[in-house]
Amino acid sequence: MINASRKSASGQAHSKLILMGEHAVVYNEPAIAIPFNTLSVTSIIKPHIGKVKFISQFFSGDLDQMPEKMQGLVECIKAICQKLNQSVRDFQIELKSSIPIGRGLGSSAAIAVSLVRGLYNFFNEKLNHEALTMFVDLAEKYAHGTPSGIDREATTHNHPIFFQRNQQVEEVEIGKPLHLVVADTGRIGDTHASVASVQQQYQQNQHVTKQRIERLGQLTRQARQHLEIGRVKELGQLLDEAHSELRALKVSDPGLDHYVKVSKAAGALGAKLTGGGRGGCMLALVDSIKQAKIVEAALQEAGASQTWYCKVANEVMSYES
Repeated sequence: MINASRKSASGQAHSKLILMGEHAVVYNEPAIAIPFNTLSVTSIIKPHIGKVKFISQFFSGDLDQMPEKMQGLVECIKAICQKLNQSVRDFQIELKSSIPIGRGLGSSAAIAVSLVRGLYNFFNEKLNHEALTMFVDLAEKYAHGTPSGIDREATTHNHPIFFQRNQQVEEVEIGKPLHLVVADTGRIGDTHASVASVQQQYQQNQHVTKQRIERLGQLTRQARQHLEIGRVKELGQLLDEAHSELRALKVSDPGLDHYVKVSKAAGALGAKLTGGGRGGCMLALVDSIKQAKIVEAALQEAGASQTWYCKVANEVMSYES
């Protein structure tokens, strides 16, 4: 029977950008991710008599009818109810998200984080980081196979993070504010496939692939130093080199490469893909808001489906364009 005293509750999470280290992070190299607060997701949980109902832009209907690609969320919901000794019934979940799906912006992790937070709030239970990690990883396995954990951490932290598998997550101080422009190719990237492709390259040509992955790790460590000191120009050069390494790993594509070139021609200090690649998004580092507008205009003229401006400082701020 539905609990008449139970009230509606919600959970939120924001998007993320991987500044450096995507793909290499799978091989225990570090990565730097930043919160992208312009894009976010909210899970609203309400009392509802009967089967659990799910409402979203992706699917609306009963929980037991959710499509295969959303089964991670189904398992997550069931596991939370089991953990909290609650029945999997008598509530409704409504998902409201502004994060584009499949663009390397952490949509699946953010959805899972907001859902876990929302359900714990609905059942009036305290949520610790260990439980959040467990349930988000359960949901993420369906999206990324074995997730590195960076998306989960980046969508729950409000500051830039230095992430390395099986290590304590560290917040990164920003010596000088960063001005970033993000462009969406409009094409869905396949993180699972691109990760599998790098793994195949590693098996077939371990020496060369390992060198590239380790170089990406070195670039990430150098990028952290530049971030903390405020050497923005030098950071831009590292972004360029990182994109070259990612191209060599065959996780970029002609569309991403084109937007990187357009950004550089418009005055960006550096540019690279962000996230899984093969579609999705790229980011460009610029030296001012004025330059950001110039780069944004160039990317829009070149065909980017969406662009955003993001300012990153010790107090993270972001603005939608």
